[in-house]
Amino acid sequence: MSALETQLAAFAEAANNPSAVLDEHIAAGKRVIGVGPYYIPEELVHAAGAVPFGVWGRVGTAKEAKKYFPPFYCSICQMTLEMGMEGTLSKLSALMTTGLCDTLRAASQNFKVGIQIPQIYVSQPQNRTCASGRQYAVTSYIETKRKVEEAAGQVITDEALSASIKLFNEWRHAIREFVKLAGTHAGEVSVANRLAVINAGYYLEKEKHLAMVKELNAALAALPESTDGKKKVVLSGIYEDIPAITEILESNGYAVVADDLAKESRAFAMEVSESGDPLEALADGYCSLSGDSVLYDPKKLHVSKVVDLVKESGAAGVILLLAKFCDPEEFEAPVLVKALKAEGVPVVTVEVDQQTESYEQARTQLETFAELLG
Repeated sequence: MSALETQLAAFAEAANNPSAVLDEHIAAGKRVIGVGPYYIPEELVHAAGAVPFGVWGRVGTAKEAKKYFPPFYCSICQMTLEMGMEGTLSKLSALMTTGLCDTLRAASQNFKVGIQIPQIYVSQPQNRTCASGRQYAVTSYIETKRKVEEAAGQVITDEALSASIKLFNEWRHAIREFVKLAGTHAGEVSVANRLAVINAGYYLEKEKHLAMVKELNAALAALPESTDGKKKVVLSGIYEDIPAITEILESNGYAVVADDLAKESRAFAMEVSESGDPLEALADGYCSLSGDSVLYDPKKLHVSKVVDLVKESGAAGVILLLAKFCDPEEFEAPVLVKALKAEGVPVVTVEVDQQTESYEQARTQLETFAELLG
């Protein structure tokens, strides 16, 4: 096994075994706080001496959660509740969620009843650009800070929060650089490798993941580009990490040269100022976000962002991974598809769901799309 393969294997080990990583944190005496979608201020968790740990559901079948949710509910919410009810989340000191979509907002109440660990609801304004929206975000983060301190058992100082903001900014910069390098080195970084590197960041301590990513970036930057013979695409949607989808993308020779996924590039797109009051800076970082289907976007900047991403990355087409029963994505999908087609960009829409058992229809769609891209 080459040095690069060894590096990639370390990411896969963490990404594919989150429960083992969680146990390592607990054994090290760390408190761990779960963080769900979207834009959770993880810096608060880190500044409190705890470990932020990603909770975005899982692939499987909801059984107990069906007692709380109708069948047309988003699978991320269903499977997160399922994990909580079966005890998978019991080692967490708390679970943080937002209400940035109608489904999450309602689900937060069910989580309180069905998941027997403390809940930290992060209320964020949809209208982020006005003064009152910004003040709402600051006030909400003050309350969030108090609840995180309670769950972590440690007071968050301004100094600690400033240090966490600096670390997370560096981490976001490094993982964004990895996304670019992975896109130009598809011969070395498979679709599964790319996903594992990103997902590992949801479970490992940020300091450790940052060091691993920086080392990997340096190794990739020293190699020539390797996308010959690959079908270069942009992925858009909420999430990609369905094993069946990953396998189909790899078997058909796709290279993910860029993405606009909520669990991937959108999750580390934010920049937070490292000057001034750190809590206000954290709120301002959220309020400065734009071009996202789950955020208030009256000018549909998200649509133009995806179109620009195709041009910038040199992608041959777009694969829209449409999360089943995700209202924000489903409402916007027709507008996005229309805009891409107007620019002459081939696009295919594939429905994904954490509870779907067979993806044979998706296989046919993606095989046909690969042939179209040549």
